[in-house]
Amino acid sequence: MSKKDDLEALEQQQKKSQENAAGNERWLISYADFVTLLLAFFIVMFAVSQVNKAKVEGFEKSMRMAFGGKPPVTRTAPPQADEPFHHLPSPVPLVAVPPAMAQAIREQEQVMAHMRVQLRRALAPLIRKGVIHVVKTPTGTKIRINANVLFRSGSARLQPKALRIVDVVGLVLKKFPYHIAIEGFTNRIPIRTRKYPSNWYLSSARSLSVLARFLLDGVRPDLLKAVGFGATHPAVPYTPEHIQNALRENRRVTIFVEGDTRVIMTQIARMIH
Repeated sequence: MSKKDDLEALEQQQKKSQENAAGNERWLISYADFVTLLLAFFIVMFAVSQVNKAKVEGFEKSMRMAFGGKPPVTRTAPPQADEPFHHLPSPVPLVAVPPAMAQAIREQEQVMAHMRVQLRRALAPLIRKGVIHVVKTPTGTKIRINANVLFRSGSARLQPKALRIVDVVGLVLKKFPYHIAIEGFTNRIPIRTRKYPSNWYLSSARSLSVLARFLLDGVRPDLLKAVGFGATHPAVPYTPEHIQNALRENRRVTIFVEGDTRVIMTQIARMIH
């Protein structure tokens, strides 16, 4: 073999060695891309986690005051090692609630409380019997009426004694400018008649019967809506030991008086922005 051939063979060998070296280092490119993406991910997660604690805590305090009547108690000492969430940082003091929001919350809660007092006073005998419940909810007031005192089985026509009950509620509610949702429910026993092909038709017809009576009582039409839920959303579970109670209690009409959240939501939007 000539000297020229030896040089060419050596050059080819060196070229192959360089290509192999480059191939062995290609993983560095993929690794660098992965590290870059991982860094970008953690940057995004860090940015998302940086919320305005003062605004969030102020909102929390205002909501608790609105729906619970008392501001939350701020704990300055960190949780003990055996307590839940002991690994989390200690809470920071809450900021003051915006005056407009606090005032709106107080006024609305006072009006709602006054309305519940009137309802409970007017419906006291039926409340004592357990066929009507007037309770405070996070957003307003709920009046739950057992359907046994309103309708005969399989009917959506209010009985004569039921007219007086609905009128008592309607005459109280018409004094307040709150939206009212009337919801009809049946138990799980199916119905299939010419007038009511299913429980959906019956529950809807019952809520509409109450709505129509409210209109006669003078409740503003633009504040009313009626909904039928059929046999869904039972208030009492159908357990074997309480089946009769469930069949009785789940036939009901629920009247939700919804608080006016416009002032509160306006303040929340201002706090966020």
